[in-house]
Amino acid sequence: MSRRLVVTLAVVVMVASVALVFVQGVRAWGFTADRLRRAEEIMARESSLYRQLANQDGVIEAQRRTYIERFRKLEAQLQQRDEHVAVLRERLATMQGQQGNDIETRVIARQVRSRSSSPFTGGQDR
Repeated sequence: MSRRLVVTLAVVVMVASVALVFVQGVRAWGFTADRLRRAEEIMARESSLYRQLANQDGVIEAQRRTYIERFRKLEAQLQQRDEHVAVLRERLATMQGQQGNDIETRVIARQVRSRSSSPFTGGQDR
């Protein structure tokens, strides 16, 4: 019996070793499969994120072009208004100069009239 016991024990140890190796293999395969699944999920998520990023880049670039175009239009309008203001200021200065000349002419005319209508001269010119 002792020989039979040794053989039975050896067979049990071998079966247990094979079972243990099989279980470890299944675990390793499951772990590898899990890692592959996770890697695929990450790749899918990353590619989705890269697509979204590319779409956002396109949107941002379009917005940038739109804002640059608006900015240039506003700069052109501002330059036109500056030119218009300069023209109006020049006209105002010209008009004020003419008014100043008219006022000076009136003042001189009054002074001349006041001299000619002096009470000492009797209202007659000298």
